[in-house]
Amino acid sequence: MNAIERRLDEMDWAAAPVFDINGLKREELIAANSAILHEIYFDGLGGRGDATGTLAAAIERDFGSVAKWRSRFSACAKAQAGGSGWTLLVWSERHQRLMIQWGQDHTNCLAGSVPIMALDMYEHAYAIDFGAKVGAYVDAFMNNIHWERIGERFQRVAGTLSAAPADGGANFGVAPEDLLARLGRGEDIMLLDVCLAADLQARSDMLPGATFRAPEATADWIEDLPRDKPVVAYCIYGFQVSGNVVDELRRLGFDAHVLSGGIAAWHAIGGPTVPFTVSTGRTEP
Repeated sequence: MNAIERRLDEMDWAAAPVFDINGLKREELIAANSAILHEIYFDGLGGRGDATGTLAAAIERDFGSVAKWRSRFSACAKAQAGGSGWTLLVWSERHQRLMIQWGQDHTNCLAGSVPIMALDMYEHAYAIDFGAKVGAYVDAFMNNIHWERIGERFQRVAGTLSAAPADGGANFGVAPEDLLARLGRGEDIMLLDVCLAADLQARSDMLPGATFRAPEATADWIEDLPRDKPVVAYCIYGFQVSGNVVDELRRLGFDAHVLSGGIAAWHAIGGPTVPFTVSTGRTEP
């Protein structure tokens, strides 16, 4: 990595062929990620037992139980047998939860995520000790996780996120697939459709149970919202319109969140909708 960076520093970027720039930058990414992920991998070895404390609570919340997480993480790793890559436990800023990440090579990771634990699934990681028995290697890893260090890493990530300033509502986003799962579990969530008046003619549907409220007149209706349940606001694409509404809601003490990607992302995951109605502001039963 150091040699690559020296080459980049010495290069005349304005005159260099594009294949030199592309090649060196790709190799820089591979070398950097390889170093970082291997450090996380080795740092997570040498322990026993299961996750405890804040990390265990987060795993139980996001996967149902530590046992379910173990089963899924192990299965994901074993599915990479014979390939080259990583199985990762990451914190996703977009999803606001822990996720299992499948990573090929050293260049693929979930954008906006932070690795908490890494399992090296390159063949060189297990060939000498386990041969082709990749399942035995994964099982050995799962029995030797150093949960104290993994927990400390998670605490650092969680501390950084909690200290981050709130701007544009985007820091309080909820992914559409996560909202769909929460609604499927019967969670009582206030859904706000805050599409701009200029965009109403292009609208044909809305989320089931959602209430339309004009974002141009927030002050007229904001105090009428219930304060005993979380609020998820969405516009068409989930940027400034719903973000500004959520910023104002949170300023007034509401537990408010933006639907990441708006109703366009909801459509993309096949989320259910009902005909859009403006007259009553609420979907028809």
